[in-house]
Amino acid sequence: MIPGKPEILYFSSFQAPVGHVCIAKSIRGVCRISFPCTTEEEFLYPFLKNPSAKIQRNNPILTYEIAILREYFEGKQITFDFPLDISQGTVFQRKVWSKLQEIPYGQCQSYKWVAEQIGSPKAARAVGLANNKNPLPPVIPCHRVIGSNGNLTGYAAGLHIKKQLLEMEYNAVTEKKQRCRARL
Repeated sequence: MIPGKPEILYFSSFQAPVGHVCIAKSIRGVCRISFPCTTEEEFLYPFLKNPSAKIQRNNPILTYEIAILREYFEGKQITFDFPLDISQGTVFQRKVWSKLQEIPYGQCQSYKWVAEQIGSPKAARAVGLANNKNPLPPVIPCHRVIGSNGNLTGYAAGLHIKKQLLEMEYNAVTEKKQRCRARL
């Protein structure tokens, strides 16, 4: 944010299999995605704390991002190739979020694995807390992080949504493999 200049935030929302999805974008990129989103007011609340923020609904500015997210929620294996704004995260959170983006579609890793990969092998709990603060699910795929024992643990949107996303990804990958085998 440039001092003395108001931050312009654009937002929109749409319906998906996981419920109502809200999305916001700054000049740097998409800065928040929330689902299931109960109200737009609740979604916008963190932004309203900044008195210089100008918030405006603008569906056309978010058309591309919404189209990609819709495809994802429809079970298509896609690449999130739009700019992200994770400037609100701490250095540690941003390190965790970057590592999460390396977990392939349809696969899972443990909190311990993430902690080891970022050079903080004893920080599995801190990784969990960073996941909980993730402003951009499913683009930053914190749903792909599970307990070391293989159990589903913690998800801000609820374990049932985490399970739904993981099953959707697994099914898409499995279906793609079956189509490839059929061609051989």
